[in-house]
Amino acid sequence: MHTFADPLKTAISNAAEKTAVIDEGQSFSYQQLNDRCCRLAGALASLGLSKGDRVAILAANGHRYIETYVGVPAAGFVVVPLNTRHAIPELQYALKDSGARVLICDRDPGSLADIVERVVMIPEDYESLLENAEPAALGENVHENDLAGLFYTGGTTGASKGVMLTHRNLLANSLHYLISTPHYEKDVMLVMAPMFHAAGSIAILPSIWTHGCQVPLAAFNPKAALDEIEKHKVSVTLGVPAMLAAIAEEQHARP
Repeated sequence: MHTFADPLKTAISNAAEKTAVIDEGQSFSYQQLNDRCCRLAGALASLGLSKGDRVAILAANGHRYIETYVGVPAAGFVVVPLNTRHAIPELQYALKDSGARVLICDRDPGSLADIVERVVMIPEDYESLLENAEPAALGENVHENDLAGLFYTGGTTGASKGVMLTHRNLLANSLHYLISTPHYEKDVMLVMAPMFHAAGSIAILPSIWTHGCQVPLAAFNPKAALDEIEKHKVSVTLGVPAMLAAIAEEQHARP
């Protein structure tokens, strides 16, 4: 039986001091990533959440997104990634349909705040919650067939559908990804696709499982992507052909 807690447990057992994430000029070891996930779990529990409660996130890529994507399910809650490109009515629908109690957000929530019990603003509220939280153990009373995430579809003619994925679903998907795209401990992964989308979140767990390093890009920009590739010696990324073509064009334009 495996849950979202297992990749983290494996990483801190084998590579606790290795860099897990580089973001906003900071680097976080696997021990630090685990500690922050445990504090997030404790913070959410202190807000009155219990197993199975939904936690939505509306934010750009970043280390806090990784912590939320991993830490929320690992603690027994359900993560609900929201599409940052959706209009307010679509976001309102997803929050109501999912029954999210908490919204973690890096922008003005506006009317979305009326739907949830608590809005946690990135970075101020989020960091304050973690600083004052009592860390909670991950993986306790969490099972592989428990719901891990609700992922809302796009491109449909009707309302978005909340796709229910368990820990087993998402971990199996991660293993399939590793078979087709092997990752190694020495790898540095540039996460340039949005993490609310499967293309952005697909490599989060595989990178942790193999003790690699992730470099999230807040928003895709070919210049920024190439800068990060050169600065951090990126060895793996995932993007649509248009992204890769834009990076190649940017590289060609440089002296």
